[in-house]
Amino acid sequence: MASLASHRVHAVLSTVVDGLTVGAAEAALDHPARSAARLRVYLAMMAAVAADTVAHDLPSLRRAFAGMPVEQADPADRAVLRHQGLATVGWGLGATAVHGPLVQALRRRGHRRPHLLVGVVAGVGAAATTLPVRWRRATERAAEDLAAARLDDELAELLAQSAG
Repeated sequence: MASLASHRVHAVLSTVVDGLTVGAAEAALDHPARSAARLRVYLAMMAAVAADTVAHDLPSLRRAFAGMPVEQADPADRAVLRHQGLATVGWGLGATAVHGPLVQALRRRGHRRPHLLVGVVAGVGAAATTLPVRWRRATERAAEDLAAARLDDELAELLAQSAG
């Protein structure tokens, strides 16, 4: 059971990872193909996504390692992940669709790292699209946790009364 603040912190961090993933994928194109710099950007992206995934799935992982059955994902959580996936892919495809002509125009205007600029815009767009949905779900999860804690307290009180 987590507090409202921890649910919201996780929502913000996951949103930041979404934005960084989309933005870094585009910004990496400023580096030469098959270069060490581009590889480092891709590895950092993968590490951030893996860390976010593990943080999100940690309760299920703990249950699995303890030999307990893993609970099915809440439909509301699946809806949030579906929205996040569609928004992230949409912004990524949008950046891919416009980056050719836009990068050429930015280079003509003297920008040294035009893919970085396109990546920042796409990353901020992806994050801005997913944050409201994740924020709302964080609030709902905190309310669910509070209700579960109240039920646990009531059950403990009833057990104490019946034992005494």
